[in-house]
Amino acid sequence: MSAESLLQDAGRTGLTAQARQGTRPAAAPLTRELPGDGEQGRGHVGSPAVCCLLVDVDAFLPRAAEAADGWSDRTRHRLRRIIDEQVRHETEASVQPLPPDEWLLTLSSPTADDVQRRARRIAAGIHHTVRAGGELTVTVAVGRTTTGPDAVPEAVSSARQAHRSKLALGPDRVIPAPVLDGGSVDLHASHSFPTGPDVSAPHDVHRELARAISKGESDRARRLLCDWFGTATTCADGDDELVRRWLLGQVLATTAVLDGRLGAGTASDWMAVCEAVPYPALAELADLHEQTTVADWAGRVIDALVTRHRRTSTRTSTLDLVRRHVDQHFTDPDMRLKSVAAIVAVSPFHISHLFRSELGTTFRDYVTQRRVRRAQRLLEETRLGMEQVAQASGFGTPIQLRRVLVRETGATPSAIRQSARERT
Repeated sequence: MSAESLLQDAGRTGLTAQARQGTRPAAAPLTRELPGDGEQGRGHVGSPAVCCLLVDVDAFLPRAAEAADGWSDRTRHRLRRIIDEQVRHETEASVQPLPPDEWLLTLSSPTADDVQRRARRIAAGIHHTVRAGGELTVTVAVGRTTTGPDAVPEAVSSARQAHRSKLALGPDRVIPAPVLDGGSVDLHASHSFPTGPDVSAPHDVHRELARAISKGESDRARRLLCDWFGTATTCADGDDELVRRWLLGQVLATTAVLDGRLGAGTASDWMAVCEAVPYPALAELADLHEQTTVADWAGRVIDALVTRHRRTSTRTSTLDLVRRHVDQHFTDPDMRLKSVAAIVAVSPFHISHLFRSELGTTFRDYVTQRRVRRAQRLLEETRLGMEQVAQASGFGTPIQLRRVLVRETGATPSAIRQSARERT
């Protein structure tokens, strides 16, 4: 199968997918459309070499939000004309728009060296032409050259991996896929950077972030995280994966500080921290590639942590009030959940929920344990009679005292008192 046949077949696959989705193909471009990540490239031994380029308009979404109506469409049309002009003499090339601000270019050639050379020439031409216009800049990622039955999806994946490096490297550049020793290209690495002992993370800011969040200072916390990110990109020397891991670490550590769990060092503590992190925002971390969008991302993370901390602080304050009241009045045998709820002005259900979620027990069991501990101490340390011990510990009657002590400790009041005497 020739390279031309490969591209024609892939182009028909893309148009068939459009027809199944009930969409109308765009006006015929200078080049054919080719499938993206979801399509399987076809080939065999001796099939053509394929290379993909991913063209991305820098800061498109922030500018589109502020620009006048029609700016987005005009920008896309202008970029499409520039791309078509750069590939107009390429007989084995295709262009696929990826709204809102990206284009996937797929080149094919019988030889790997030829297709890689053409890809880099086209990337440089697109970047230079857009930059010369003075209004926009673009980042062009050049993937590795691939061959074989999965050449197209592998080439697309390689271009996307290279594109991820934009987060750390910054915009307005051509980013080639990383080349390893021996001239091979790593499909799974976004770029080749040193990650040994010479690469050290910037100064941690998680405690400062936690203090700002605990005070409700969202703007200050956002600035702290964004400034830290700027330092991190310098320290990482362009390694975007390292920057992402560092960002993740800062968010996890900040959450741990807010929850009072940092330094506990147990698996259960870190599981609780992971349950508390703003997962939706963290999930976006893997797809971040624009430095201009980091501020918005940081804002979502900080806002989520502030909201959670306020909610947690409210729960903690309510729980502290209830516990304080119980600790002061548990000797009253008539104390009930409903009466305590009325005193602290919350619902009995809310108190029950707080005891279960925060302490892992129930309101009734908490009160019972306070009474049991008081009764045990009085039995062991005083000569008070059973009726006096029962009243002083909140059980009301000796019968109730004995029943609860046997249930909770397995020993009668007399046995507890005798055991204390034998120890002394």
